[in-house]
Amino acid sequence: MVKDLNPTKRLFFNALGLAISIIPVTAAILSYFPVWAKRGDSSLLSGISLVLIAIALVPLYKHVRTALKSPSAPMMWFFSFLIFLLLSQIADEMTVISFVGFVTNVIGSLCFKRAELYAPEVKDE
Repeated sequence: MVKDLNPTKRLFFNALGLAISIIPVTAAILSYFPVWAKRGDSSLLSGISLVLIAIALVPLYKHVRTALKSPSAPMMWFFSFLIFLLLSQIADEMTVISFVGFVTNVIGSLCFKRAELYAPEVKDE
């Protein structure tokens, strides 16, 4: 197969993959868990929101650090979806967030694979 060395298409599909992988999950997280929690007269950062947003940013981190070998973001979201589905009586919100994360990260992964078609081929020496 001949690769199309088009850096513009590669950049587009990488950006599209990141946007699809991160934005819907973050929106779902913020719709269920606000970042600021009210505690009497003061407001505190919600720890669960920050942890979930950190998980949502995994595709960005993995994209920036390609040398890092870790589980793929779609599989992390899929497993969390299964875990929270089993615990749905306790965490209905987590089921929705994990499912959104799984679906959008699968679509984002497809965009990343498409972007690889436009990457220059690296020769091993």
